[in-house]
Amino acid sequence: MKIHQGLIVLYIPSTVGAFAPCHYVGSSKGILFPITTSSTSICSAMDEPSPKWSGQNSHTQQLEQRSSNLQRDNVDVGSGQSKSTVQEHHSHSSTHHHRSSGYGGPSGAALGDFLVQRAIQQQLYYHAQLGNEPMVHWLKSFHSHQHLDSSQRSEGRCGFPGTYSAAFDQLHTVPFTAYLEAMGTEPDSSIEVNFVKPQRMLSARERANPYLNNQPPVIEVYHQPIVMSKILTQLLNTADALVETWAFHFNEAEKNDLIRLANDRAEKKGLPSSMMREHAALMKGGETAYSRLTGDEAMPLYGFDCRACDRFDTLRALSLFVDEVTALTPETAFDVDYLRREIVENFDNDGLNVNELILKRRKSRRAKYEEGFVTGDDITKGKAARSAALSFLQNFCNEWVPKLVKGDDRSSLVKGEYRHAPGMKEIRPDDSGVDSEEAFEELWEYGNDSVQKMLGGELVLPGLMGQRLREIRSAVAAESRKTLLELIAPELRKARIEYTDYIEGDGDGMSTYERFHFQTKVDGTENEAYSTAAIIAEMSID
Repeated sequence: MKIHQGLIVLYIPSTVGAFAPCHYVGSSKGILFPITTSSTSICSAMDEPSPKWSGQNSHTQQLEQRSSNLQRDNVDVGSGQSKSTVQEHHSHSSTHHHRSSGYGGPSGAALGDFLVQRAIQQQLYYHAQLGNEPMVHWLKSFHSHQHLDSSQRSEGRCGFPGTYSAAFDQLHTVPFTAYLEAMGTEPDSSIEVNFVKPQRMLSARERANPYLNNQPPVIEVYHQPIVMSKILTQLLNTADALVETWAFHFNEAEKNDLIRLANDRAEKKGLPSSMMREHAALMKGGETAYSRLTGDEAMPLYGFDCRACDRFDTLRALSLFVDEVTALTPETAFDVDYLRREIVENFDNDGLNVNELILKRRKSRRAKYEEGFVTGDDITKGKAARSAALSFLQNFCNEWVPKLVKGDDRSSLVKGEYRHAPGMKEIRPDDSGVDSEEAFEELWEYGNDSVQKMLGGELVLPGLMGQRLREIRSAVAAESRKTLLELIAPELRKARIEYTDYIEGDGDGMSTYERFHFQTKVDGTENEAYSTAAIIAEMSID
């Protein structure tokens, strides 16, 4: 439970990975009145029909039963005053519910579906890089997943990592356990491979002979066996590595969001310190927490995976934030930071000697400026502020949700090459995807300003809404990590035991990267005690 300036919000875990918000509004010293809300969009608060979640299959119900048995700790998502437990709503029909009237958030199973989707794309990259064209064709043809391949693919070319689309909801066979089951129960077979045998190099004398120089190509045919247990084992190995690396990223994302939030809410912003400059230099040189985890050998698509995880958490946090604003009432609207009773801008002369004519013009402009302001008691203003906040979020979702779902296909290096002029924004096509930080920057740019050209907009502070959204996302990142380790990883292990040759007693109990660090420690190829200070000293950073 969390008390956020008089607004008490509880998120009760209901289904697997689901957001089941139950809002309690009222004074922290008075009686709490529950206001239950389903997984709705903004339209439900405006007396419009809301998007409906699709029905759930038997597997969904099984995962829900497992989720109800999990012991979940409260996650602090307030400004040092409250706690809330976030849990996603589980649905397999689609990754997101985006309507013109609002946004309902990603479904619960989408994280597992997206992980298997990226595992397939990672395997496609590996096979293409090794020149195993028959396996590339078979894997992407299995259950019609040709769209998961690189957009720059050609024979003998794997394509850049950014050409493997990181958009959500691309796995056709959902939930992900259904895809693993389909692959595990598929009978072994073989595919016929035809290839042109390379001709031997001819000497200059042989090339002059028309009979030797015009030899027809020799086509050879062979049958490549398709052993499903081996293919599934490779896919599960990649998926297990993704679970570990993604869980690590969710942990880092949570910490970074909390650090950024503390800095944004500080009254006096701190100047860059020597430690910050040292970390920036290390990051520029590639020495990061991620490089230590992966031993500087991360999977080719890992950078795009991390950005996709941030987008996923942002979409889920945005859904929670919509529910939070929807649960407000005219009486409790001003208990949150991002709504205010009246505008507090100074139009006076600041104690300077100003000509009376100039003062008269200023007062006239101020009166004209305040013509559209909401007047009345706190209940009237609270109702207008809540409605304006919902309208602002509706417009924000309509603009940014499709872009967040698609994602930016440019690498971090390419994104860093462009530097726009001060005060200007990067020009991008309207249908291009973005990463999560672009959406947060849109809210951050408001600063202390309110929303213009909207009834009640002067009572809404988008800059503080961005801080609240980041606060919720930090808690969502922690819950996503828990979902990976407690719900998705056991399903992958269950599929490995049931459909492959793996024997549970043969495992050493260590994860992929735990095994990697253990091996490097045994071989003496890496010093685990190599601290940041030692790295800085070695790089001679002043």
